[in-house]
Amino acid sequence: MNILQSLLLAFGLFLIQPLFIVGVILVIVSKSRRISYDRKQLRATVYKDNFEIKRFLLWGLAPGLLISAITVGIGMPITLDWIILYQIVTILALGLGYRFIHPIFTFSATSLLMLGLTFFGVTTDQIATVPENWFSPLNEGLPVAYELTQVSFIIALLLLLSTVFVLSTGNMSKFIPRFLATKRGKLVAKYRMTPFWLVPLLLIIPGNGFQPFFDWWPVFTIGNQTYSFFLLPVLMGLRYTVQAQIPGEAKDRLLKDFVGLSVIGIVLFALSFWMKEVAAIGLLFLIIGGFLALYRHRKREQKWSFRFGPAEQGLRVIAVRPGSPAEKMGIGIGDALLECNERQLHTSEDLNEALFSNRAYCHLKVNRVDNEIILSETAIYEDDPHDLGLITLEEINIVK
Repeated sequence: MNILQSLLLAFGLFLIQPLFIVGVILVIVSKSRRISYDRKQLRATVYKDNFEIKRFLLWGLAPGLLISAITVGIGMPITLDWIILYQIVTILALGLGYRFIHPIFTFSATSLLMLGLTFFGVTTDQIATVPENWFSPLNEGLPVAYELTQVSFIIALLLLLSTVFVLSTGNMSKFIPRFLATKRGKLVAKYRMTPFWLVPLLLIIPGNGFQPFFDWWPVFTIGNQTYSFFLLPVLMGLRYTVQAQIPGEAKDRLLKDFVGLSVIGIVLFALSFWMKEVAAIGLLFLIIGGFLALYRHRKREQKWSFRFGPAEQGLRVIAVRPGSPAEKMGIGIGDALLECNERQLHTSEDLNEALFSNRAYCHLKVNRVDNEIILSETAIYEDDPHDLGLITLEEINIVK
């Protein structure tokens, strides 16, 4: 019964934790800004659903369940010191945007910071006012901090692999264009990718960690040790900009870098069983490796020319609405529309006039991003024959 009570209380506490509240606020603000930008610059909302909120709440459920089962099943305790420090580190990292919210940075930085505090003899009661009898691993010396480093490293590695799974199978096709002018004054599009989601991670807290705060908090006993459950909201985020590569290809290259990072991380973790110091090296490697993966992506973007500039012939597609006739015809971001209903296209007005010339079907000649010429056709809506569900670069007028 105490285990069930602890689980229910852990869920209730989950909903009022700072990271969960801050995460929900950020997602709502992100959705509002996206819709406002679309209506102002694109004069249409490309994605009409609440995909930011759905992604935030749903993407992490399966990985969170899997990781929680592993951490609880093998008895991997985390102390309140680490949890509180993690939330502080993550909130501070949010000031830098979504780029450094991934556990590669936040989990690793938290453990290294805790290790540093222990090394310099800083105790918990010097950081914040807490009850005197609250268990603190910082007061237990460096060996405990090393154990904590290994534990947090395992969790960070599992979340890293979970992120790789989500990025490789999740819906990453929500590409919202942003615009900038080149030195020659030409308008080009770029795409800032900011996947942001929540992983609920169930942890076990050793000892009577909550009872100095809540004397009624239930604990359960395994052997001679007492534990409590704690549901931690782990914020997962990345941010990268695509302007010289196809968004899907850029994601695959970045994913490949993260896979390599995770493999080396597993090897370092295995070595930490024989040398505890390797765990701290592994944490440093995760942080440095995460920076290098993002840096490699940035260098790839700098080497190539702008992919989403004006087409030499036709109209450049910069956005496609899901479920639209354009998507059914296989039109993608970066394609160039050469002809519509046997009429050559030079301006957005040409496209509108060509669509009105045939209210039943739309016939397109398209130059794909790989320079393959294709022909495609589909039925269009009788009540809105000019709406293919796509936006071209040529019809954009930047509103300041």
